[in-house]
Amino acid sequence: MRHRILQNSLFCKSCSCIILTLSNWSDKSGLNHSFLTFLTGFVLCFLCLAVPILTESQAGMIEPPGTPSQESLAISATNTVEVTAPNLHHNKSEMQEDTGLRGAWNQTIALKKGWNMVLGPAGDFYPKYLADPRRPTFSIATMYFSETEIDAAGRPRVGLRMGTRFGLLRFHKDGDPEHGFQLDLGAGFLGQFDMANSLDNIGWDGVYSLGIAWAPRDSFAIRVGSFHDSSHVGDEYAERTGRRRISYTREEALLGLSWAFTKKYRAYAEGAYAYTLRNRELMEPVRVQCGLEYMSPESFWKGRLGWYAAADVSSYEENDWDTNTTIQAGLLYPLRNLSRTWRLGIEYYDGRSHIGEFFQKREEYISIGFYVDL
Repeated sequence: MRHRILQNSLFCKSCSCIILTLSNWSDKSGLNHSFLTFLTGFVLCFLCLAVPILTESQAGMIEPPGTPSQESLAISATNTVEVTAPNLHHNKSEMQEDTGLRGAWNQTIALKKGWNMVLGPAGDFYPKYLADPRRPTFSIATMYFSETEIDAAGRPRVGLRMGTRFGLLRFHKDGDPEHGFQLDLGAGFLGQFDMANSLDNIGWDGVYSLGIAWAPRDSFAIRVGSFHDSSHVGDEYAERTGRRRISYTREEALLGLSWAFTKKYRAYAEGAYAYTLRNRELMEPVRVQCGLEYMSPESFWKGRLGWYAAADVSSYEENDWDTNTTIQAGLLYPLRNLSRTWRLGIEYYDGRSHIGEFFQKREEYISIGFYVDL
C-alpha cells in the first residue's frame, strides 16, 4: 500500500512536469498553449483517476491462487457487490463502505446524543444535475453551433470542464448514515476553444460553491448555499477581436430541492439571488432553474452499463427571463465501489452563452461528450 501511494504521488508530480514542459514548448512553437495545457491537464487528471483503479484490479488478478492476502480478500469482498445504476437521490451508505477510502477520509467520529460525524464522506446527499451545462465536472465535448451571436466565433468548438463537488463533513444519527446533514464544497473550470481559429480560447468561467444539504428521507433532499461565478474573455480571442471584459462576476445565495418521485425519475428546482454583482449596469440578481432526469432500470453488459436521459431549463432576470434549455441522453457506466460515474452523452442546447462574459449572446448547438462524475 505504501509503495502504491508513493507510486501515485510520483505519477502526479510527473504529470505536473509534463504540463509545464508542454506549455513552454507550445510557447516556443507558436501553438495555442492555453488549450494544449488544459487538455493535457484533463487527460492526465483522467489518468490519475484510472491508474489506481487499474493497479488495484491487476493486483487482484495476479494474486497467486491459494495464498490470498488480507488486501486481496478485501478487494474480492467489494467486487461481489451487485453493480446497479446509481440512485437518483443520493449515494447509499453501502456505496461508502465500498470506496475503500482510508486515512482521514470517510472516517466516522461518534458524537453525543446518538449523532456521528463523517470526515470526507463519499457520495452526496443532494444529487448533481446531470444535464446542467455549467455544473463542475470532468468532461470534454465536441460541439457544433448551428447558431451563435458571438462575433468572430467559429461554429465547431471544444468544450472543456474540470471540477467537482465533494463532501467535507456529514452528520447522521446512529444506524442511519443515509440521512442527515452534509457540508460540501465545489469548484470548477468551464471553457470553450474555437476549432475554426487555431483552438483559440473564446472564454472561460471559474466557479465555486459552498453548501449544506439535508436529506430527511431517501426520495427528498434540500440544499442551501453560496455560488460564485467569475467569467473571463479568452486571451487569444481578445487579441484577435479586440473584445474587452465586461467584468461578469456574481455571488449568489441559492436554495435547491430534489425529489425522486419514482425509482426511475427525479425532478429538481433551484432558485438563486445574487447579493454581489460586479457589473450592475448589465446584470440582474435573480436566477431560476429546474430539471427532470430519467434513469433506465434496464442494463447491459452484465448489469454494468445503463442509459439515461435528462433535461435542464434555466432563466435569468438579466436576460428578460428567456429560457435556456438543455437536453442530454447517453450511456453510463456506474462504478459502484468507487462512487463515480462515467458517461458518454449527446447534448442539445438552446439559450444564452455558457460563458458569462457573453451572457447577452444566444447560441444553439449539439455536442457529444465524455463525462467523469466524481
